[in-house]
Amino acid sequence: MGSVVRFREGLVLGPLRAEFDPEESLLAWTHAKVPGVRAPAVLVVTDQRCLLHIASPTVADTHTQLGSLVRFDLDRATPETVGVRLNGHGEEVVAELSLTTRARSRAAGRVLSALVRQNVGAPATFDPSKTSPLPPVPRGVKDHARRVWVTVVGVLVLVLSLAFASPFLPGPGALTAVAGIAILAREYEWARDLHVWANRQAERFVAWARALWSRRSREDTHLRSADGQHGGSDGSGGGSGGGPGASSGGDSGASSGGGPDESYERAG
Repeated sequence: MGSVVRFREGLVLGPLRAEFDPEESLLAWTHAKVPGVRAPAVLVVTDQRCLLHIASPTVADTHTQLGSLVRFDLDRATPETVGVRLNGHGEEVVAELSLTTRARSRAAGRVLSALVRQNVGAPATFDPSKTSPLPPVPRGVKDHARRVWVTVVGVLVLVLSLAFASPFLPGPGALTAVAGIAILAREYEWARDLHVWANRQAERFVAWARALWSRRSREDTHLRSADGQHGGSDGSGGGSGGGPGASSGGDSGASSGGGPDESYERAG
């Protein structure tokens, strides 16, 4: 079980651990969602800070020192999620935690309980001594049917991504695979872990491809501009070269035409 936990932490929190101080210890973490942001997120609590990491290079992470956190508030807007509002000195961090399964409920409870143990205030209804301070949503027949539907659609999209990755059927295989993992992440914890890692890699690749395309476009524009300048200079050089030849021919014709007339008059 310990090897599985370490593998999950390495997959999801690998880049974040490199930013930790040598003496900083990880207390708890859970998957989260930031309102208005498409990319998946992770809420991490250490013995020094609370970190909201978004798996996208285009969105900056939010680092809040535990000493500046005053309390957190809970907003059960929907039965399946709970909104967490971290209030500090002049700053506020908002995230949504899923409670659709017992594993997700316990992970959210571990993160919030870790904040309470670090002297961060909590609502009166929150009991950190419970295994699941935030009870999960009871699953009915409709929820089990949705799990089956999500599984079938997610697997089909993954199979389609494998077809796109083959040389016989062109298409965005990697991006389609990320979409399939995102679908499966609605129901499976392993897919949520893989979704964070895959989305991080996919957005890095997209950013790299955009930078490469932009650099090549600038180079092509520069080459076309240089070719246009060379073509203009060659045309002007040809026109100036023809001028002296024409005037030279006219001068020589005039001198040769005047010679016979002058000798005829002398002979007369």
